[in-house]
Amino acid sequence: MHDWQRVFDENVLVPPHPQRARQPLKESTAFQCVLKRLDGPLIRQGVLEVLSEVGCHLRVSLFDVTYRHFFGRTWKTMVRPVEPLPRQPSRIIFNEPVYFHTSLTHPTIVAVVEVVAEGRKRDGTLQTLSCGFGILRIFSNKPDSPTSTSASEDKRLRLYHGTPRALLHPLLQDPIEQNKHMTLIESCSLQFSLRPHPLLEPAFHLLPENLLVSGLQHIPGLLPAHGEMGDALRKPRLQKAVTWYLDDVFFTLYPSLEKFEEELLELLISDRFREADSPLDAGTLEVLERRLHVGVHNGLGFVQRPQVVVLVPEMEVALSRSASFSRKVGSSSKASSGSQALVLRSRLRLPEMVRHPAFAIVFQLEYVFNSPSAVDGNAAPVPSSSSLACMHMVRWAVWNPSLEASSGKVMLPLQGGIRPNPSHCLVYKVPPASMSSKEVKQVESGTVQFQYSLSPEGHLDTPTGHGSSPKAERRPSRKPPTSPSRPPVPPPQGLVAPQDSPVGPGLSLSQLAASPRSPTRRRSAKLASQQPEASEPSWTQVQEFPLEGRIAHLEADLSRTSSAPGTSVAERLQELPFTPVHAPIVAGAQTRSSGSQLSRASMVLLQSSGFPEILDANKRPVEAVNPTDPVKFNPQKEESDCLQSNEIVLQFLAFSRLPQDRQGVPWPQTVYFTFQFYRFPPTTTPRLQLVKLGEPGRTSSGPVSHSLVLIDKDGSFDAGSPGFQLRFLVDPGFLKPGERRWFSCYLAVHSLQVDVWDGDSLLLIGSAAVQMKHLLRQGRPAVQVSHELEVVATEYEQDAMVVSGDVTGFGSVKPIGVHMLVKGWLHLTLANIGHSCEQRVRDSRSLPPSRSRVISNDGASRFEGGSLLTRGGLRREWFCAPEVQTASLGACVLDPRPLGQQVLFRASGGKPLAVLRLTVEPQPHVVDQVFRFYHPELTFLKKAIRLPPWHTLPGAPVAMPGEAPPVYVRCSDPNVICETQNVGPGEPRDVFLKVASGRSPEIKDFFVTIYADRWLAAPIQIWQVHLHSLQRVDISCVTGQRSHLSLVLRGTQTLRKVKAFTSHPQELTTDPKGVFVLPPHGVQDLHVGVRPLRAGSRFVHLNVVDVDCHQLVASWLVCLSCRPPLISKAFEITLAAGDGKGANKRITYTNPYPSRRAYHLHSDHPDLLQFKEDTFQVGGGETYTIGLRFAPSQRAGEEEVLIYINDHEDKNEETFCVKVIYQ
Repeated sequence: MHDWQRVFDENVLVPPHPQRARQPLKESTAFQCVLKRLDGPLIRQGVLEVLSEVGCHLRVSLFDVTYRHFFGRTWKTMVRPVEPLPRQPSRIIFNEPVYFHTSLTHPTIVAVVEVVAEGRKRDGTLQTLSCGFGILRIFSNKPDSPTSTSASEDKRLRLYHGTPRALLHPLLQDPIEQNKHMTLIESCSLQFSLRPHPLLEPAFHLLPENLLVSGLQHIPGLLPAHGEMGDALRKPRLQKAVTWYLDDVFFTLYPSLEKFEEELLELLISDRFREADSPLDAGTLEVLERRLHVGVHNGLGFVQRPQVVVLVPEMEVALSRSASFSRKVGSSSKASSGSQALVLRSRLRLPEMVRHPAFAIVFQLEYVFNSPSAVDGNAAPVPSSSSLACMHMVRWAVWNPSLEASSGKVMLPLQGGIRPNPSHCLVYKVPPASMSSKEVKQVESGTVQFQYSLSPEGHLDTPTGHGSSPKAERRPSRKPPTSPSRPPVPPPQGLVAPQDSPVGPGLSLSQLAASPRSPTRRRSAKLASQQPEASEPSWTQVQEFPLEGRIAHLEADLSRTSSAPGTSVAERLQELPFTPVHAPIVAGAQTRSSGSQLSRASMVLLQSSGFPEILDANKRPVEAVNPTDPVKFNPQKEESDCLQSNEIVLQFLAFSRLPQDRQGVPWPQTVYFTFQFYRFPPTTTPRLQLVKLGEPGRTSSGPVSHSLVLIDKDGSFDAGSPGFQLRFLVDPGFLKPGERRWFSCYLAVHSLQVDVWDGDSLLLIGSAAVQMKHLLRQGRPAVQVSHELEVVATEYEQDAMVVSGDVTGFGSVKPIGVHMLVKGWLHLTLANIGHSCEQRVRDSRSLPPSRSRVISNDGASRFEGGSLLTRGGLRREWFCAPEVQTASLGACVLDPRPLGQQVLFRASGGKPLAVLRLTVEPQPHVVDQVFRFYHPELTFLKKAIRLPPWHTLPGAPVAMPGEAPPVYVRCSDPNVICETQNVGPGEPRDVFLKVASGRSPEIKDFFVTIYADRWLAAPIQIWQVHLHSLQRVDISCVTGQRSHLSLVLRGTQTLRKVKAFTSHPQELTTDPKGVFVLPPHGVQDLHVGVRPLRAGSRFVHLNVVDVDCHQLVASWLVCLSCRPPLISKAFEITLAAGDGKGANKRITYTNPYPSRRAYHLHSDHPDLLQFKEDTFQVGGGETYTIGLRFAPSQRAGEEEVLIYINDHEDKNEETFCVKVIYQ
């Protein structure tokens, strides 16, 4: 089967345009085209100078000019060396014939010939360049007549600049040769001859239409030509055919025939229900026939049209045939534990079989269903005899007999799903690969069993020798065949189709989001997404910690194919992901709980720092609760509270750094916070100064090192009043009628995400998330809770030594280079203070109360903050009685413009019956998740975000067991492509985004709303997406060695005082270092020096900020690709851990140059190793002793420290490796 599979995979044809299939069929005509020579200086001299071993070959493709469609398969000549002759025009001799036959005898069917040069670059890689193309007219304006009328006439083909892709442009209409956009290549042409070739007609059954083949290519079924350079297609000679007979053919389907067909009918009914939007009775769809298509396939196509026979269930055969046959069938099927088989009553005769390794017998199982014409309820029912029939292929199998096989018995596993099949049609899905037994995996998709023989006398009665194919299982006829209940001996791996095999080229975003055009294609899209969980690639999980049913990133390269099991994915992950994304922080995602309680020492230190105390409405201290205590939420208790007003207080106390931070790691001087609470507008706090406290005092939870102090407008601050408070008043005047319960549910289930920013560099430090369930007062006058939150950031870097994904402790796999780093701890206090107030009744304009109604979200039919998606007019209508009514609706609209509408209902005579005045009040969204992407400017960001399991989404409706309802997504920005796909039960669901980034440093903000109802009434999730546009710079450097580059900084309309900031100041420095003046409309160079501390690939952010206005002027995304230096010496030392003492060591370095040199010393771990002297000079050939000071460590372990010895230009001369062992 390997030979057949190889030929089949190498000769996949692109079908002609669908419109051509509607035209009447014609007889196919064979042609021979001889490409003789290429004349003219087509390959430029510059290409010959840059590339070595330059060669040239031709590519021929069929093209439909009318529909601008390439079809067939591109054929290539052999590569000819390019050797320009002196004093003569350049000439390349090919003399290669190409053969094909086609029934599309229309003048717009042409052959496109492309000239391609190839050679090797200096690094040895192969480079191909298109040098031009020509259009070869096969047929003249008179159909059925080729352009070549004379058998011996040669013609010259004119060549044009460019590539054949230009033919797809809509401006290139026929005649293409006269189009103004086509430019001829002077003094260049291709000599060829084109003639009909009727000698190829006897071999038509071996060659599919529109397949371009060479006479040197071996065609299965044809005898090879005489000699090594013979042309087998000039006078083709057919191999001798052998007649094969197949008996006792029966199919076994998993788990049983009855359950298999029951599931198939249920899925078809479900598909039609989704397409017709009306229920379909299960009795209206039934199986009419079970057909078997059997044909001989040579890898290129079916040799003859497959035979079609009818299969019947085994029980029908037992009732209709004689007792002897019933016993015979029973002996071969009783072992199936009651599961019926599909049996063929007759014998199959295949006279077109040829003893060739690429010849195989293909079995295709097809089901025929009745298709009532009234399934949508629009037409009257018709009898079943007039119902339309629809056919679906459900399984197929291929048997490749050995050359010496003569008779025997075979059992083959059936195949299905998304694998390419000989009929090139969609096939019913296969069961997921969830069973571990190899024997069971072979039969879980079903099996086909039959007896084969070369004798017309009948089927086999005695066992034969070893003449059967080793790739198929052969057993003696008197031994009952194995059924699913008794697994067979597994045949070799070449026969069984693994469930996790590659599925072909990866889909682009447009293909993933393409809407289906037919019911068959819709099922195909559904089945293609149902891959087994075991074969999901490792890049489906990005976050290092589980998100507790929330949203995980799908950092997917959508053009990547799935890798085979057991192979390393290092080759596929060498390139760093193109779009770094700041992962959203969800409460509970950290290693420690985001709502952890402060230690007693930290609490005392905070209370002694002078933070203002939070008081309730009676000016008494607010009751404090433990953030680790469980919360029992009672909605009725919240609604019956006499204190109807809630004052939410957020008090930012301190921001602390990690105790294990290196001394050289930057720490911000000022910070500010951004967040959004409920449907209040997004909040950005003022810049807060970080003031260092007295003694941090290490605790189990961490130190409290810096308090937050508000900065005045003049830049000064008062350290005596630390902390910063924000208050949000949620009273009946703010809430809509019936919205109070919705607000209580928001506090109970939502988390508040706070982004922490550096106030000077405007770089994102990280994010923290805190659960708000402790703000539920539950009848208490006030409540407060203090949290110590981890500020977590996502960094993208790739270790040079990593070869596969990192498996977390929870069993998930995350991609290489994605790290969740804890940047610090945010100390925050939340409080909810109850107030009593009188509820203000909303204004109903001038209408009397009896005629005024308010549409609210109270009760069972509440409107849960949905979206009407109005852009130009309201789409939702209410029919009212003959009275004037007012509808006041608060909604989260994607277009935040105030909307007002008055609708008049009139009778047929024009008399007004009622007036409806509808007012829509826009309000901010209640955001469930925030995504922040950093992307190069003026490019497209393509991102797939995976939704959590359906049942974990808040507000998700209850669906049928095991079935997830369809999901609909909408975006607030009409220029953003936002789509999702409907998948099968249990399949992961992704939301695909495609958005164009702006110019640096613009930030594009938009919302993504997810609905579970087709009317888009109540969203179940609202996401906020921030897209930061940056200028991208790629740098390739050596670890420990400084590399320099210059960036162009352009001035704005006014003069600015700016300063450059980097996210990794230890590795990337700028010149000028401090504040400098940027003139208006001027251009200034910003010199950047990069000295990476470790190898791998990662991203560094560079911001240029106006220090007066604190505005971002320019922003770069520096992509570092660092390779390690060569290590010349290695050392190992052992130190005591926990004694608080370091160690002094010495190593020697010898100057290899004859003259005196100056050297600089650097280390990749400056926190562990310090030098006695950072620079030194040594004479030629002399030795210098380098003094080393190793810092103590409190923990045992090992660390490798690199010592870089650089010259006066900071280029690396030598690198030493010291392995430090702390015991």
